[in-house]
Amino acid sequence: MIVGNMKHLIAVFFILLVTSIAYATPGDIIRSQSLTGQPSNGVRGLAMDWDTGLIWVAGPESSNNIQYTTMDPVTMSVGTWLTAATDQYWIFDIGYGYENGGTKYLLMNDQTSPFTKMIDPADGSCDGDLTDYYTAANLTGGCAVDWNSNYVYLSSYGDPDLIYYNGTSHSVFGSITGARNMGAAAGWDHLFILRTNTYYTIEIYKLDGTFVESIPLNSWTTTNHVIGLSCGREDAVGDNETLFFADYTTEQIHEIEVGDYTTPGSFTQSTWGEIKAGFGNPLRTTR
Repeated sequence: MIVGNMKHLIAVFFILLVTSIAYATPGDIIRSQSLTGQPSNGVRGLAMDWDTGLIWVAGPESSNNIQYTTMDPVTMSVGTWLTAATDQYWIFDIGYGYENGGTKYLLMNDQTSPFTKMIDPADGSCDGDLTDYYTAANLTGGCAVDWNSNYVYLSSYGDPDLIYYNGTSHSVFGSITGARNMGAAAGWDHLFILRTNTYYTIEIYKLDGTFVESIPLNSWTTTNHVIGLSCGREDAVGDNETLFFADYTTEQIHEIEVGDYTTPGSFTQSTWGEIKAGFGNPLRTTR
């Protein structure tokens, strides 16, 4: 009888334990940490490398010295930090995979014009730039590359227009009232836009321009400003994907749960939540 009661109590305890940790809400921060050896001013830009499944990260070490490397999205460990050989004063976000002349470039949004510079990740050299759309006062905030079209998506802190660049000209993708759009990521046939103070949301669109949903950053400290955005792990939280972004107040990288954008025919909106991250699958590199 005692053994039977003990088994029942263990079963109940296990159910309660799983219930308490197994479910999350989209918009929840799953992990937060500073990166080993990160630049003195923290990380500012992030971008997925769909060839390797690693995430490029970059940030300012000093006024004219941008450092970058790759981060494993599963372990959040980093490689060797390299230096971008350009006179870049600051950095807001980066994109990766923009192909020009056979090279896949890192695009780094700088504070000085031309705002989006083409950096060869092999040696940090600046091999050109994209023509400007936003003004310096508005800040070219977010940067993302769609590997399927080679389009570059840009967002701004001070301009509500979301832009895509086709290699020769800019076009308006959409508009977000209030602007303050400081991070962009493209993947899984969607565009993700990270908003900062005072909004703290991720705005999600299909790449055909259809708005999908707005996900708030749950329990976010409103004094912390966010910047930079990258696609993260697939099926990390049940069937839900994650994104990574930076916080230039705490100088940490955060991983956030969003929706299911990879399951064919799935209901992608993120209102219901999914199984918690510890039970997820390793990263896949579908794009």
